[in-house]
Amino acid sequence: MEPNTRLSSWIVAAGITNAEMARRCEYDRSNFHRVLKGEVAPSLNLAARIERETGGAIPAAAWADLARAA
Repeated sequence: MEPNTRLSSWIVAAGITNAEMARRCEYDRSNFHRVLKGEVAPSLNLAARIERETGGAIPAAAWADLARAA
């Protein structure tokens, strides 16, 4: 499963909104939405924040794996 799909599922399971997750990651919500849709990969900084906010459920390395596959 792609990391953006895993992140979307995690957000739903956590009972928060995409906008709330973007806020927690200190990231613009419209650009965060593009990450969730798989249109863009997150920066290393954002990937690390996602890992932190998900308690490691979506590791930053998952996004690097995606970039290598492209």
